[in-house]
Amino acid sequence: MKFYFALAALLACATVQADWEHLTRTDQMTSKAAYFAGIKSSNSLSLAFPYGGANYGQLTVRKRPSDGTSVTLEVAKGQILCSSYNGCPINVRFDDGPIIKFSGTEPADNSSDTVFLNNERRFIELASKAKRILVQVNIYQNGAPILEFNTSKPLEWKPGK
Repeated sequence: MKFYFALAALLACATVQADWEHLTRTDQMTSKAAYFAGIKSSNSLSLAFPYGGANYGQLTVRKRPSDGTSVTLEVAKGQILCSSYNGCPINVRFDDGPIIKFSGTEPADNSSDTVFLNNERRFIELASKAKRILVQVNIYQNGAPILEFNTSKPLEWKPGK
């Protein structure tokens, strides 16, 4: 019996890492729908102390009534480097295509584990055709590691339909 529960838990974790998950919530302030699609990285970053241990990344595409469509990259541990003069350089590769340079913006709450990707329309367009996305971003005192997002099917982004 324990084997089946362990297998079910393992398959659930594999599903989280393999496909985009979609969610719709009601925005309490507007009573309108907010849409989210997220995917967890297939690999864990190996960062120096104090950020050791399992450290996955998360890509999230969202559309909220309050601020429209955005794309975020988040790391479980560590600090994504954004400077006031240079922004946040983010290299992204979709499938076997060329590296595309995106820039990022810090969140309004100044948290350092999340960055908003600028040019979200371009990102969504390319993610909607890709089964593999590589993201390289500068992490405080850890260089520019690469997060890999693998999925069995590309992002399907049609909020509200």
